[in-house]
Amino acid sequence: MDPLDYKESITKIYLVRHGETLANKKGLIFGQLDLDLNSTGVKQATKAAHELFIKAGVRAGLKPAPTRCIDYILTSPLKRAKHTASIIAKKLRVKDIIIEKNLIEKSEGSWDGKSYWEIREKDPKNYSKWVQNPFKSKAPKGESIYDLNKRVKQFHQTILKKYLGKNIIIVSHSGPIRLFILNLLGANINKFWNLQIGCGGVVEISLSRKHSVIKI
Repeated sequence: MDPLDYKESITKIYLVRHGETLANKKGLIFGQLDLDLNSTGVKQATKAAHELFIKAGVRAGLKPAPTRCIDYILTSPLKRAKHTASIIAKKLRVKDIIIEKNLIEKSEGSWDGKSYWEIREKDPKNYSKWVQNPFKSKAPKGESIYDLNKRVKQFHQTILKKYLGKNIIIVSHSGPIRLFILNLLGANINKFWNLQIGCGGVVEISLSRKHSVIKI
């Protein structure tokens, strides 16, 4: 098909990972543990806000960036994501932030707040199962990567139903972001560990019902 004749509505998405927390700094597993940003995380979120201000303005063909270049900001309900979203919203003058439960990080259950070393020592049986199959196995009372992927796919459908043709910022976590990208690429989720996005990182995506383009 001639790309010049492409007529599907395009959704511009800016995927943002929340800024750093103390648990990130300590290298802990903390899934749905509701921690806020530390001082470094606030700086990372501020940097992301500035980057988005520039990117969104460039995409709109305007300099400086317009005050309403973003239609919606959607965020995970956890503090670290909401705080990051609020910093971005203030910079881009977006009044409403929409809480989206399917953007929340994978629950680590009883492993939340622990290091992998501590888990291997105190819960060797479940740790061994996780090492053998990190996609289907889960922490006690937690979720697997497959469980998380179900939510990510549901959120993808939400975008197509509610936000098609809009410019949106999505503030989430490493797990959901990696799975969202893998799904768009049609890649197997066993490539989950091959993708990385740093705290405060931004990924730009153009999405229609049939196609997606990820800007690197």
